[in-house]
Amino acid sequence: MGDMRHRLIRAVLRLLPAAGRAAALALAVALIAGAAEAQEEPDFALSYTFGRPDDPSEAWRLAYGGRLYDSWWNVLLSEPPTATHPAYPEAGAMTGSTTWRCVECHGWDYRGDAGAYGEGPHYTGVRGLRGMIGAPPGEIATIVRDATHRYTAEMIPDGALWLLALFVSQGQHDASEHIDAASGALRGDVERGRAIYQNVCAVCHDFDGLADTTGEGDGLRSLSAVAAKNPWRALHKVQNGQPGADMPAMRVFGLQTAGDVLAYAQTLGRD
Repeated sequence: MGDMRHRLIRAVLRLLPAAGRAAALALAVALIAGAAEAQEEPDFALSYTFGRPDDPSEAWRLAYGGRLYDSWWNVLLSEPPTATHPAYPEAGAMTGSTTWRCVECHGWDYRGDAGAYGEGPHYTGVRGLRGMIGAPPGEIATIVRDATHRYTAEMIPDGALWLLALFVSQGQHDASEHIDAASGALRGDVERGRAIYQNVCAVCHDFDGLADTTGEGDGLRSLSAVAAKNPWRALHKVQNGQPGADMPAMRVFGLQTAGDVLAYAQTLGRD
């Protein structure tokens, strides 16, 4: 059902210019509500996933920017680029749309070639973003628009670009405080994480962590698998949410909570 909804929304958005996307989203919600059999009220998950609050908190802004960093087109309901990014390094092994994701070069730990992406299939040799912490968002936004990065306003509108820049400036976390670089083990309170997971996360990921909800085409199709094999990715997503999905961002509860949840998730079965 979720894929059908997303296709319908994208179809509606393509009918209108960027300036009319808020109205298009409302229309898409109405169409889905009207088309769903026996549905008596609109699907508010769509508003949560793709909309914006009237008075966004700082935590919401940073989490939204974190999702843009992850996969901006899934956040903005736009079509992803098809060609490989012109500035994607020859050392990299990826092609096509994935090369346009910020994370693909700068990493889930934001350290680029100095972090977890310093080797392996995602290695590009690109440096990380830790040096941009505290930089003015306007300065970061200018870099994102420059001739190297090439993110146009048609791709990422100015308002969204500002939130992406805000995340880079103020939303990065230090994964090394919570993840052992050598083993990938989370340094968290497993028992506290168990309580949080069973009462919050299990609604989507199931009690065993094996629910097929987090796949990105890399074979890691459960929370337990991602937590074990790519804990840096899991920590980013628990903090900021999953682009294009109604997964809550836990940033507001602090990074330690995310670390505790994932420490417990690493004890669960693997797919």
